Amino acid sequence: MLDGFSMRQRFGSFTLRQLDTFVCAARTGSFALAADQLGISQPAVSDHISTLERHLGHRLFERRRGTTPTLTREGRDMLNRAEALLSTSQAMRAEGDRARADGKLRIRLAIGTRTRDAYLKPLLLRIYREMPHVELEILPAPSADDVAAALDNGEIDLLLCAIGRPPLDLPHIHLLGELPIRLVAAPAMARRIEAGLLPPEELRFVLPDFGAIAGQWLERQLGLAGIRPREPVRSLEFADMVQALVEDGLGASILMDEQTAPAIAAGRLAPFGPPLEPMWRIVARAPLAPRAAEEIERLLVQEIARRASSR
Repeated sequence: MLDGFSMRQRFGSFTLRQLDTFVCAARTGSFALAADQLGISQPAVSDHISTLERHLGHRLFERRRGTTPTLTREGRDMLNRAEALLSTSQAMRAEGDRARADGKLRIRLAIGTRTRDAYLKPLLLRIYREMPHVELEILPAPSADDVAAALDNGEIDLLLCAIGRPPLDLPHIHLLGELPIRLVAAPAMARRIEAGLLPPEELRFVLPDFGAIAGQWLERQLGLAGIRPREPVRSLEFADMVQALVEDGLGASILMDEQTAPAIAAGRLAPFGPPLEPMWRIVARAPLAPRAAEEIERLLVQEIARRASSR
């Protein structure tokens, strides 16, 4: 196996095409399948891999006529290195494309709707004043299953949103804190519910839509609270509109304490029912995100902390 010094000496002889061909052959387990996927001939696949092996000074595959090529120990090690190099190259090209298009650096920010409205909007003017070279591309938060891949592949640079139970086994995720949630209704309706005069199943529930990353978390909380509404549960993207409907007595909902606390204090809303499992606010930055993404993350986290301390 090559040490770090000899690896650096020989790196200039690599081509991304050779690395891509090697990775494709290793992942498919077949030179013929790799040729089909890459749109080149099978001899070309063999040539690319043989050239790479000569530059490295060792074999990457065990080849025996009539058998499937298998990775050597050095080949398995090289596969991890090659995939990392190709990922870095793709991210650099993507960043270059973003910057070249119109002279501005695009930061892809995936953000939940509630977090966008409550925390990003008040910061937009400051962001564009302090970072005039940056243009934010606002994207919906991906599903929890897709978060890690979206960050690693550079599909998003920064993620900030509220989720249900946090995906602690995923990389790059940082928890900013719990977000208590509660069942709420107009005060008169809540009093009837607590007195047993209005079964919760008879209520019309309107829930905020926190996007794919939250899944059906809020709706599942209804079931865990023993509430199975007879009418279909409806969702709205805008949490402030959901709150307005609930205050007007047009339904009940599950909303975050940080949103409902002023209305509860003012007597426009009232909590009811059992306590619910909290949501969590998470932030994540892609490993190869531009430096500007780190600054935007810092501003958002500061704004969240400032608002939390003032409540």
